[in-house]
Amino acid sequence: MFEGLSLDQAPPISVVMRFFLSVPIFGIALSLLMIIAPTEVLTPNHPLSLAAIHLLFLGIITMSMIGALFQMQSVLGGRPIPAPAGNAFIIHALLNIGIFSLAGAFITQAAPLYVIAAVLLGSALVYTVFLITPLLIKGGNHSTLRGMLVALVSLFIAALLGIEMADAYAQMSLSTLHTLIRETHYSFALIGWIGALIIAVAFQVVEMFYVTTAYSDWCKRNVFRILPAALALKTLWLFYDLPYVWVFDLLMAGVLMGFLTTTVRRLRERKRRVSDVSIWFWGTGMGLLLIALVSYMLSLVSNAEQFVQIALIAYALFAVSIILGMIGKIVPFLVWFHLNSAGYMDAPIMSNIIPLKRSQSLFGLFVLVSVTAIVSVVYPPLLILAGIIAFALFALLGYNLIGALKLYRYTLDHGTRFEQV
Repeated sequence: MFEGLSLDQAPPISVVMRFFLSVPIFGIALSLLMIIAPTEVLTPNHPLSLAAIHLLFLGIITMSMIGALFQMQSVLGGRPIPAPAGNAFIIHALLNIGIFSLAGAFITQAAPLYVIAAVLLGSALVYTVFLITPLLIKGGNHSTLRGMLVALVSLFIAALLGIEMADAYAQMSLSTLHTLIRETHYSFALIGWIGALIIAVAFQVVEMFYVTTAYSDWCKRNVFRILPAALALKTLWLFYDLPYVWVFDLLMAGVLMGFLTTTVRRLRERKRRVSDVSIWFWGTGMGLLLIALVSYMLSLVSNAEQFVQIALIAYALFAVSIILGMIGKIVPFLVWFHLNSAGYMDAPIMSNIIPLKRSQSLFGLFVLVSVTAIVSVVYPPLLILAGIIAFALFALLGYNLIGALKLYRYTLDHGTRFEQV
């Protein structure tokens, strides 16, 4: 099951858990914003809408993805991140302060907060890229590592553009290129960073966890050539004001649609037929990705802003669905693995670390959040209900994570090691 993985290179459990434990905090902050100011959150480019978007894409999605990168690079690439505990502490601290500063800057319009966010958040993201990228370049020709490399380069570009925009907001002087910079920032963040990394992770974990047939070699070889090429050409077309820029959006949508249909087929034909909540999250995520792609195509045809909003919300929920499914899978494994590696003979089995009922409840809450958030685009008052359910969702996620960590520490303190028998 874990063939090709260097599990002995796994970082300490605290490295990954500190990132995961921050996710519920940002989730609850986002929920409160949805409850308090639903109309503003749904108004495109409103400061509160921008605060909500960055709490979602940075505080929930990017925070958990960077935590997962610390684990994946070490066990998959076989080249551990140097001083993982210290580097994770620095990046995690900079991310937390930077994200809250950026959200606060959008809410209060205070120029110093934009500067703090640009410095701290930009430092965290750029440092992450420079820390992990050299390890990936030397890590071989594994498709998942290639995808992680594309994702990190995209994150680097998105971060630089984000710093430029934060500086412009701080000086209250937007350049004539602001709209183009913002679209390029979103493209690299949504498709290059989030999309490429999820595809890369799927190439490894869908086959491994659910015992499916492998994704085709053509797909693994070419998807990480097409996506960066399309992003680069789209940027060129945008800045030189060339016609038919939408062709590159169609190309990227085609790649994502191919990934969607292939993944669904792999999951349906999986050899390990045991029911698993993480599969429900993967399936729901693919459904949300389909809604996002169809809505975006409709927005190109109709120019209707509501289709853009639905596409953005559904795409974010697609990423969150995959993340929640993977956290539910990875955290019990990490607790079990580290206790077994330390020689504790009474380490809990994975299914007891986060009980099935709580995992199912988390999934049910996520489905309710997804439905109410998407429908709120046409009936805005529903976003308040979405916020209330999201609050419960992230509170339960935090409870699950803290419970898993408490069980880990209890076993460390009271468990019996093999050499004590």
